[in-house]
Amino acid sequence: MIVAEHIRKLKPYEGGKPIEELKRELGIEGEIVKMASNENPLGASPLAVEAIKRSAGGVFRYPDGNAYYLKKKMAEKLNVNMENIIFGNGSDELIELIYRTFAVEPDDEILYCYPTFVEYKIIGMAFNKKLVELPLRSDYAYDMDALIDRINPSTRIVFLNTPNNPTGTIIKRRDIEKVLEKSGENTLVVIDEAYYEYASAVDGYEELLDLHKRHNVIILRTFSKAYGLAGLRIGYGIASAEIVDYLNRTRPPFNVNILAQQAAMAALDDDAHIQRSVAVNEEGKKFLYDAFDRMGISYVKTYANFILFDVGRDADEVYGSLLKRGIIVRSMSPYGLKTHLRVTIGTMQQNRVFIERLKEVLNV
Repeated sequence: MIVAEHIRKLKPYEGGKPIEELKRELGIEGEIVKMASNENPLGASPLAVEAIKRSAGGVFRYPDGNAYYLKKKMAEKLNVNMENIIFGNGSDELIELIYRTFAVEPDDEILYCYPTFVEYKIIGMAFNKKLVELPLRSDYAYDMDALIDRINPSTRIVFLNTPNNPTGTIIKRRDIEKVLEKSGENTLVVIDEAYYEYASAVDGYEELLDLHKRHNVIILRTFSKAYGLAGLRIGYGIASAEIVDYLNRTRPPFNVNILAQQAAMAALDDDAHIQRSVAVNEEGKKFLYDAFDRMGISYVKTYANFILFDVGRDADEVYGSLLKRGIIVRSMSPYGLKTHLRVTIGTMQQNRVFIERLKEVLNV
């Protein structure tokens, strides 16, 4: 089969096995606690679940291709115009649309710091783009000086992941504004705020929404994290009407399904669920910080719903040992962080079980 060479070199994203399959393979009879994918441990809003049930009978029809009512509700919530919003089949699809729409020439450069959200790299490689990958600083934050220095007339897209996944660090607004000052008219700055709801509850976080008014900015957010709708795949972008218009020209019709649209609209009505989710995250974060401190484990303070921590030994081995004890976390070895793991902040019960199992594995 003839396949482009850049596709042959591309390694696909590897998701985990179904939990029931893992239990069978490992001989685990009890519950497996999944703390690897940064999902909301409280799940979706009950209002969203009910909306899905009510809408299930209508799945034989195509969805509203423009997501009109969801767009209207989101515009009112954010105090922006409807023409400033675009929805996607997860933020991943919007990233793909950005590549397809704005990075079209062979010499166009895509700039980001790494480790960061891996889809910037995977999608970029799939489109055979020229990726410019800069290392993070020693404190696991974006090296903004190096990034700004690297922007040039060939830079077509700059990805700024804040909070950054997998480190949980943020980018200060003043540094983002420096990026915008350095960027040319034809450089699109993508501000990825997938963990916005969690970050906005932490001291030191600065609002960035108004930056969507700039001619070359798009802000990405999602319903997958705090809203607990990861399984329905729905994300959105906020940008100028011009950027949204161009993205809509490459967006597939009916890209956001009926259930996702209805669940998202209901979720927007449940502010209390978001407040509970953020409160549980903050409580769990403090508990894990304290536990890591007592165990002598270094970690990165986070603005998101996960924590990057360093066990000082082979991360894959620790991951495997935790897995055998019914705890799924994420080894950061594939990101080049050979002794680090990332754990999603769970309920207090999940957090306690995780720490107990981690103590067993590390013998501390």
